[in-house]
Amino acid sequence: MAKCITALAMFLLIFTENANACDACGCSVNGIGVGLMATYRQNYIGLQYQYAPFRSTLEHGQGSKDYFHSFELAIRYSVSNRLNLQLYQPYRLNIRHSLDGNARLSGLGDTRFLANYTFFNQAIFSRKMRLFVEAGAGVKAPTGHFNPDLHDQRNLSENFNPGNGSWAGLAQANIVLSRKNSGLLLTTSYQHNRPASNGYRFGHQWSGQAMVFNQFQVDEKLSVTPFVGVSAEKTFQDMKADDKYAPSTGGRSIFMSLGTNLRQGNWLLGISYAEPVSQHISNAEVEAKGRLTVQFSHIF
Repeated sequence: MAKCITALAMFLLIFTENANACDACGCSVNGIGVGLMATYRQNYIGLQYQYAPFRSTLEHGQGSKDYFHSFELAIRYSVSNRLNLQLYQPYRLNIRHSLDGNARLSGLGDTRFLANYTFFNQAIFSRKMRLFVEAGAGVKAPTGHFNPDLHDQRNLSENFNPGNGSWAGLAQANIVLSRKNSGLLLTTSYQHNRPASNGYRFGHQWSGQAMVFNQFQVDEKLSVTPFVGVSAEKTFQDMKADDKYAPSTGGRSIFMSLGTNLRQGNWLLGISYAEPVSQHISNAEVEAKGRLTVQFSHIF
């Protein structure tokens, strides 16, 4: 049984190896992770904020600094013991500072909808360890603000749009191995993008993370759950309407993260910080900086 679980975990983390975050003119923040929310099997509604800065590292030229703020509404609702539905609606604020002038663009991001099925729900195996496994699929709808002429009109790349103007298929999986109040969380997600209305196709995206956590019960209602982990992201190159690769797009990065969850009754506050330890983005012309994520949710 243990060998099967190990093989499944490894498969979920690498099965999207062919799956890709931004180009030198701008960066997008898509598919924000939910951290330890996968360890809570109840229904919830919450808000999540993420701050993700990037810096252009061009050898020639003035370069720029991009700041991406994402505010996301997240809802999870179980329709049966094994099936749950999830809805995510972001609002994005993208800011650029450069010597050529500053830019600011905001608006609704694309809506994501997923259905997850629970294969193992607290199954007990070796040494009283418990196993939770769920996987699902969904769709990303082009409901966000997307200007296909953004590059020509404002000299900003297509990735600076709050939405990407295209449909996309989604897949994700969560594994939780736990013993008493400690555990290991493994998650993976993949986004397969279709071409936008102008024929431009953003690169497919994959992300995966592994976190270890331990819950401390402070009193009858208050618990504190610190965690540390590592996450990886990979993005394919974008494709132009003429089926040629867009230069300086795509990349990969690895982050180390730490944070904590505070739960008071049915209210949950989560804070985490992720620092890049390895990256190669947009042909090494863009550098990711540390990311801050804050979540506030009501569990019901």
